[in-house]
Amino acid sequence: MAKFLFVITRGLEDPVRVTRALFLAKVAKEGGHEVDVFLTDDAVIIAKPGMVDNVMTPTGDEAASHLGYLEANGVVLHVCTPCAQSRQIKEDELIENARFATGPELIEMATKATVFTF
Repeated sequence: MAKFLFVITRGLEDPVRVTRALFLAKVAKEGGHEVDVFLTDDAVIIAKPGMVDNVMTPTGDEAASHLGYLEANGVVLHVCTPCAQSRQIKEDELIENARFATGPELIEMATKATVFTF
């Protein structure tokens, strides 16, 4: 089993990248791999309930279904603390499997995983 870290930097302004990143994280988890997702910059909005409900790609892939799978299967969404705080997002407003995380935590995770950046 491999370990993968998906770093998402884009938010609702880029539905294709958001959806593809969540899709590939789902594929990795379905394959039995260990998966972490780190949200930074505009992507922190993804961790708020309902924010991806209407996000989809031109091919019809829906971000919400991929995120729902990740939630149901225990994948943690690590949310950049200063990125969230600067957008007035509080940790208690996040979806169940999301938590605030720091830059040093991101670096530590990256040293132990194959990293995909979106």
